[in-house]
Formats: sequence, structure tokens, C-alpha cells
Amino acid sequence: MTFRGFCGVFFGVWVGLAAVFSHGSERCVPADSIQEIDGKRVIQATVARVVDGDTVKANIRGTELSVRFLSIDTPETHYMGRSQGEWGDRATEALSELLPVRSKITIELDREVCDRYGRLLGYVFKGRRNINQAMLESALAVNYCIAPNLRYCEDFARVVAEKVADRSGIFGDASLELPYEWRRIISDRPYEKYLGDIRTREVYGPGPVDRVAISDRVFFF
Repeated sequence: MTFRGFCGVFFGVWVGLAAVFSHGSERCVPADSIQEIDGKRVIQATVARVVDGDTVKANIRGTELSVRFLSIDTPETHYMGRSQGEWGDRATEALSELLPVRSKITIELDREVCDRYGRLLGYVFKGRRNINQAMLESALAVNYCIAPNLRYCEDFARVVAEKVADRSGIFGDASLELPYEWRRIISDRPYEKYLGDIRTREVYGPGPVDRVAISDRVFFF
């Protein structure tokens, strides 16, 4: 199902609605740990350990919290007792090199602060370097933009488009399912999310994701 004719407006309205329904979802982090710098909400933290290629444990004012990197997804190392093997291990190793234990990081928040698992959601910076983007540049992660958290999605799409074209890293392994699809298959779930094209602003009903190029996908609940 394609909603044509309204595409640009509908896409924007959907993002806005997603932001409204996510408002106030900040229970996973102490409110007094959030600062505003240059118009963005940020949290200062220290890396306690790397969990996998897109998740770390971080110390925030003496509390250890899980931080899920926004808008990227890496091959799984532990999901329902299963692993995506070498690619999951390589992604974890890459993030461990980028963020050694005790690294000082800044977690930049977007519209939705916590996910349904109680994890803090953010773009992780070490100094001025966007580590989310660095993982995409390593071709060990795919962009995974879920509304309303779309701040860097166009930048991330450009990085991934290059990696897909070059068949770099995970995009050169035809046997590897993208992690978000792999999890859906392993857990035997139907397609649940609406699928948008960040370039054309078209939105499709839940169903196969190959209707939109890998780099241009954005998902809506």
C-alpha cells in the first residue's frame, strides 16, 4: 500500500505525531543529568563496558545505564540464544576500539529518550566524533532510523549508500540478513512497522522492506 499524492506532508505529519506520543518518555534517566548545550539536550557519561556493536553500559552520575545507539543497527551477538557470528563479533570489537572502558562520552538526545526496554537512546560522541556515524563508516552497521528520532538520518543514509555501492563490510556478505530483519525472522514476528523512504517521502504499509533502498529506509510504529 503506497500513500501517493500526500507523501511529503504525510511523512512530516507522521514524524510529528510520533514525537507527540513519545513526549515525556524520560523515565530511564535522571532528569537532572540532562543539560542543554547549543540547543541540544545532552548527557555527560563514562563508558563502563561495551555490550555489542550498538549498545554500551555507561556511568551517569554514579548510575550504570544501558545506552542504545540511535539510528544504527549492528549484527547480533546474543539474541534469543542466537548470534550472527563473525559480523556481530567484529562490530563489538570495532566499538570497543572506538570507546575503551572509562572513555568520556557525550550522549546527545533526540525526541524520544527511552525505548520500551528502558534503555537510554542517543547519539554518542567522543570529543567531536559521532560514534554512531563512525560505526556506519566501518561498514559494520546499517542505518536503522525509527521516527521520531531522525536528526542524522539523511547524513547516515549518504554513508550507507556508499558502503552498499562498494559492497563493503556487512554489505558484501550476501548470506547475512540485516540485523533488524534477522531479529524479526528469529522471533517469528510479522512485519509490524510502516516503512518510509527518506528520499521520496513515500510511506508504505507493513511488509517486505526491499521496496525501499537500504540506505533510504525509515521506520514508523
